[in-house]
Amino acid sequence: MKEALSGLELRALVNELSRTISGSRLDNIYQLNGKRFLLKLRKPGMTYKLLVELGKRAHLTGQDTQVPRTPTPFCMGLRKDLRGGWVRDVRQYKLDRIVEFVIEARGSCHRLIFELFGEGNLILVGPNGKIKRVLRPKVMRDRKLLVGEDFKYPPQPQVNLEEPGKPDLSILRSLGSMEVVRGLARTTGLSGTYAEEVLLRAGIPKEKPCSSLTEEELEKLSEALSGLLRPVLEGRIEPLIVADGDDWVDVVPLRLLRYSGLREIPFQSMNEAVDAYFSRLEAQEARKKAEEGLREELEKLKKMLKAQEEALRMFKSRSELFYQIGNTIYAHLNDLNFLVDFLKEFREHKGSWEAIRNELEALRSRGPPFSWISGLDPRGPLLRLELDGLELQLDMRLSAQENASRYYEKAKKARKKAEGALKALEKTREKVREVETKLKELEKIKLLKPEVSEKHPEVGRPKKAWYEAFRWFRSSDGFLIVAGEDAVTNELLVKKHAGPGDLLLHAEIPGAPFVLVKAGGREVPESTLEEAAQVAIAYSRAWKYGLGHATAICFKPEQAKKVGPHGEKLPKGAFYIMGKKEYIRKVKPLLAIGVRTSDGKTKLLIGPVGAVKSASDAYVLVGPGDEKAEEVIQKAVRALEAKLGPLDLDKSELERLRALIPYGKGCLVSTRG
Repeated sequence: MKEALSGLELRALVNELSRTISGSRLDNIYQLNGKRFLLKLRKPGMTYKLLVELGKRAHLTGQDTQVPRTPTPFCMGLRKDLRGGWVRDVRQYKLDRIVEFVIEARGSCHRLIFELFGEGNLILVGPNGKIKRVLRPKVMRDRKLLVGEDFKYPPQPQVNLEEPGKPDLSILRSLGSMEVVRGLARTTGLSGTYAEEVLLRAGIPKEKPCSSLTEEELEKLSEALSGLLRPVLEGRIEPLIVADGDDWVDVVPLRLLRYSGLREIPFQSMNEAVDAYFSRLEAQEARKKAEEGLREELEKLKKMLKAQEEALRMFKSRSELFYQIGNTIYAHLNDLNFLVDFLKEFREHKGSWEAIRNELEALRSRGPPFSWISGLDPRGPLLRLELDGLELQLDMRLSAQENASRYYEKAKKARKKAEGALKALEKTREKVREVETKLKELEKIKLLKPEVSEKHPEVGRPKKAWYEAFRWFRSSDGFLIVAGEDAVTNELLVKKHAGPGDLLLHAEIPGAPFVLVKAGGREVPESTLEEAAQVAIAYSRAWKYGLGHATAICFKPEQAKKVGPHGEKLPKGAFYIMGKKEYIRKVKPLLAIGVRTSDGKTKLLIGPVGAVKSASDAYVLVGPGDEKAEEVIQKAVRALEAKLGPLDLDKSELERLRALIPYGKGCLVSTRG
C-alpha cells in the first residue's frame, strides 16, 4: 500500500494545481502538526484547501480539517510574510518530490517550497534567493538549509527525464552487476513501482545485471520509459485508484501493466484520487489505532476481571469458613472452655507456655478434647486445633465464646468484602461488555468510499448535488429533507448546509442524526415536519432498542451552538441547542419501502411513510426487529411483487436499500400499502 507520493504522481498533481489555484489569493495558512500544513486559497466564488504532509503528499482536499486555535511561531511567521498574497505559479523542481509556490505578497515574490522526500521540510525563500524561514534547519554535505543561506535544490539523478526525446540510458551499463530495476531507479529517480513498470513494458527481467544490457534492450527501456513519462508530462492522464477486492493498494496517474487484473476506480482529477486514497488510508489507520486501543483496554479489563473473580471466591470462601469455625466452637463450647481453663492452670504450674508446648504429646494421649490440639504458639498464646475436619486457632487470653465471636466478626467482614468485590466485578463486566460492543461496532464500520463509477467518467458529466452525499428525500409536500449519517456529516450538515429560514430536527435520544428541512423561509406543513421527525427517530437508537415511539425536537439552525452551557467546546457532530424548541411527540420508528415505475424502469424507494406513500405505486412498512437487512428487503420485495407482479430490479438497487435499513436489522411490519 502506497504511503507517499512519487515524483511522477506529484507532476500529475502539480499540473492540475497550476491550472486550478494559480491566480488565487492565500487566505490563510495553518500548521496542523509537526508535518502537516493547510493552505486556504480563494478565487471569486471558489475556496480551495491545499493539504501538505511533509515527506508524503500535497493535494487539494475536500475533507473537513480541524485547525488549531493558536498558530505555532513558525506558522505565524509564514502568515506575516504571505497571508493575503497572490499565487502566481505552482511548479515542481524537475521530477523531484518538491512542490514550489510562487507567492506575490507585499510587493515582492517569495517561493514557498515543500519537500516531500525523507522526513520532509518547508522552506520560505525570499526575493533575493536566500532562505528566510526553514522548518527544520539542516547542514548537509551538498547544501545548507539555514536562514540567510542561498537556497539550493538537492542533487538530481544522472538521467534528466524532462529532456525532449527518448532518455539516454547507456549509463546503466556502468553499474556492473547491480540489478537493472535498482539501477534504473538510481539513475532516473523513479520510484520502485515505476521502475518495475518500465521493465515490464520493455519485457526485461528486473533481476538482470546492468552490465549485461544489450543495445536493443537499452532501446526498449528508453522507449518504455518515454511511453510512461510523456502522458504525465503532457497532462494526458487517467487518474485512478487500484483496488484488490476491497483493499486500495495504489493511486496512479495512468494505467499500469503491473496492476493488470486488479479493479480500477477512475477519477476526474489526480487531486480527487489522491485525496480519496489518503483519506481512506487515514481512516484505516485511525480505525486500526482505535481497535488496538480497545483490544489493549479489553485485555487489561479481562485481567482485572480474573483477579476480581478470584478475590470474590476467596472472600466468600473465608466468610463461609469463619462462620463454620464459629459454629464448631459453639458446638463444642463446654469442652473448649474446659481445655482453655486447664491449659491456663497447667501453665501456672509449669511456669511458661514453652513448657506446655513440650507436654503436648503427652496431653494428646488423654483423648478429647486434648487430642484436638495440633500445636501451640507461645507468642499469642494461640492454641491450634483440628476439630471436625477444620483447622482453627483459639486465643488463650479469651474464652471459647469470645473466640467464636471473633470468627463471626471475621466472617462478617469477609462477607462485606465479598459484596464490595461483587459490585466491582459487575462494573468491570459492564466495562468489558461496553468495550466488546465498541469493538464489534468498529469491525462493522465500512470505510467511506467516494461515489465513483466503475467506468471512465464522461467529459462534461454533471456534478452531483451536494445533498446526494447524505441520506435525502422529498417530502410529500415537495420539500428537500437531508439527514446526516455520522458525526462528520452531522457537523457538515448543520454548519455548512443549514441556512436562514431552514429547520433542523433531532431525536431526543443520543446517537441520532441531525435532519435538515430546506425551507428557505417558506412555511413548512405539519406533514413534512412529521416525515422529517420520522427519519430522525428511525435512524436513532430508538430503532436499535425497539422503542414503540420517541420524541423529536425541531429548531432553527441559528440555535445550534458549538459551545455548551458552561462554555465547554463540544465534539464533532454535537451541538448545544439554545432557546425555544418545538417537540414532536410519539413519533413511531417506521420506514416505508415502495416501488415506483417510470418510463419502463422500476425504482425502489425507502423513507418516511408519508413521503414514500405519495411517490409509490405500492409500499410496505418496516420497523425495528432482529431480522437481517437482507431478509427484510427480500420479504418486502416479495410483498410488493404480490401486489404488482414480478419486479425487474438490479442487484445494486437491493444493495442500496439494504444499506439504508437502520443498524442493519428490522422486520416487515405491514404489507397493506
